[in-house]
Amino acid sequence: MKLFAIAALISVVAVSMAQNAYFTGSLTANDPTWNRPLEDGSALSAVGTLVFYDVQPFYVAAAGTFTFETAAPTPNNYDTFAFIYQNAFNSATPLINYVAGDDDFTGAFTILPGPYTPTNGTGSGGVTPSSQILNVALSAGIQYYAINTTFSNGAVGTYFSGIGGRGAAGGPIDVTLGTLPVPEPASMVALGIGALALLRKRRKA
Repeated sequence: MKLFAIAALISVVAVSMAQNAYFTGSLTANDPTWNRPLEDGSALSAVGTLVFYDVQPFYVAAAGTFTFETAAPTPNNYDTFAFIYQNAFNSATPLINYVAGDDDFTGAFTILPGPYTPTNGTGSGGVTPSSQILNVALSAGIQYYAINTTFSNGAVGTYFSGIGGRGAAGGPIDVTLGTLPVPEPASMVALGIGALALLRKRRKA
């Protein structure tokens, strides 16, 4: 069972830029493999049965519509594939917790290139292969996972990725790379307050 612990194997470099989040990494022969789903998450792929993948956890500050873009810069030019999962990601059960996916798109980037230059300026199926999950609804307080993978088995190379979003009023929403902060239990807070009060009492005595 390959749970999210596999993310510890990933070597990525993250960059914060305004409210968007950007990160880069490389798919290599040392990365784990999975049988990826189809773009719509309805079934497993019969082509991408043993593709490499990287996982980037992230969360958002408020509900809104978000876009996840990823590109393989020259000279890699492998056919990228992108997914978003929520709550948990387990590569052994890739149809569970699926949110959205995309193989190729044609058009101008809306989040990339960000801090990364040069990179592909447009997406085009198999020519300058890029992926764009466009305007997917995400909510605050939920752990999400951005998956970078490939269309075909054996493909490797560098990728540039960016995630950005806007709320109902049209303003940008912060995207943070990493795992959601764990709330401090109320009991621990009460214990800390009690210990502080006892310490003050002893000092007065």
